[in-house]
Amino acid sequence: MDETRRENEELERGERSAGCMGHVRTLPRFEFDLASGRYPRVLLLGNGILRLRGGVSWESLLSRIAMNDDIPDEVLREIPMAMRVEALCGADVEGARLRAAGEFEPIDACVTDTLRRLLSLPWDCVLTTNYTYEAEGVLLNRGRFGREDRSRMLACMNGSVLRRDNLHFCYIMEREGLPPLPVWHIHGDLGRPESMILSYYSYAKAISRLQKYNRKLKNAFQEAVEARRTIVPLSWSDWFILGDVYSVGFGYDFSEFDLWWAAERKARENAAVGRLIAYQDRQEKSDPVCALLKSIGAEVVRVRDYEDYAQFYGIVIDDIEKRMRVE
Repeated sequence: MDETRRENEELERGERSAGCMGHVRTLPRFEFDLASGRYPRVLLLGNGILRLRGGVSWESLLSRIAMNDDIPDEVLREIPMAMRVEALCGADVEGARLRAAGEFEPIDACVTDTLRRLLSLPWDCVLTTNYTYEAEGVLLNRGRFGREDRSRMLACMNGSVLRRDNLHFCYIMEREGLPPLPVWHIHGDLGRPESMILSYYSYAKAISRLQKYNRKLKNAFQEAVEARRTIVPLSWSDWFILGDVYSVGFGYDFSEFDLWWAAERKARENAAVGRLIAYQDRQEKSDPVCALLKSIGAEVVRVRDYEDYAQFYGIVIDDIEKRMRVE
């Protein structure tokens, strides 16, 4: 109830004064013609690629913010990933977010040539589940994405004033000779700790917002195609549904309810839309994930022949480049 009251108060403040949002601005207008058969190129970037150099694993983060150490490891492993925050921190979601926000290394510590190469591809949009700003730092060609950068580049697609609502907020990265690139932090970012999705409670609220937005959307994409209108994506889920989505460094744990919802929503879309291409490694724990992804229409690329993860991601990027050349 406290969180709902805070959200309502934030909305009321925003309605009275746009200044409460700092420098939040309107996103440049992106338009796509689905009938042309050219779908947005969307990168879904997970934490895996950051682990090549110093990235914080989910398990490590949970151990750092835990307030309860009475649960044996073997018991904790049986608790779904998204519920482990409650197991270790109780119901204090806000406190867990604030502690988590202070547990990350400087962004340049995780940047590798592999990440730079991946982000140099001609993406139309980047979606990331990471709280940190490696993508923005690489796109700016420097290892910092500070408070002033965030204030200047934070944008909202639909005029919302609710900063914790990741569905409509992104950072706009200007590119020389190319259209601006929206970077969406699906699970929130460190500059907005209140936006960070850590727990089952947070995931449930994110799903609620997705479903509410989807009900409003109805069959808008198919209607636009039939009326020969272009489509303007207004949320990260729009980009996900419309685009050719290349999933890199994201393991699709079954606790990632929002992205499983988005994958199934993409498969259910009436209009012809882009593919979901999920790159998965050779580990056996990927087997059930791959099976479920295939069952809802995703294309799974299983990379098995690699010596280490640097080589794994090199193979992945080679494959993406080849696919983009023949589009």
